[in-house]
Amino acid sequence: MEVRVCKNCRRLFKYIYGPELCQNCRNLTSQEEKEFTASLQPAVREDEEKYTQVRDYILAHPKAMIIEIAEENDISPSKLLEWVRQERFEFSEDSKFAWFECKNCGTKIKSGVLCNQCKIAL
Repeated sequence: MEVRVCKNCRRLFKYIYGPELCQNCRNLTSQEEKEFTASLQPAVREDEEKYTQVRDYILAHPKAMIIEIAEENDISPSKLLEWVRQERFEFSEDSKFAWFECKNCGTKIKSGVLCNQCKIAL
């Protein structure tokens, strides 16, 4: 767990996984998605709208490669990998070469920074 600055309200919060939003801003997600994105700062709103676009593309094209997803959605591959590290997306079991290593123990993981055992241990 680490301390980060919320991308929406600029407050410090304890970050574990997911979007870099504090708990107050994340609670807004329980509302309708359009209401949620309308309540965010413009830069964060654009990022969330792009995330929704990419998510919908991946659902429609589950076998798409990172480069294809990036090109079709006009987004950088590094942004996609950032979302994988934030556990907003994860690689499928079929992805032989698209796995990360747990930063603590080195176990292969599909998304995030830590494996489940290291998360529990923390």
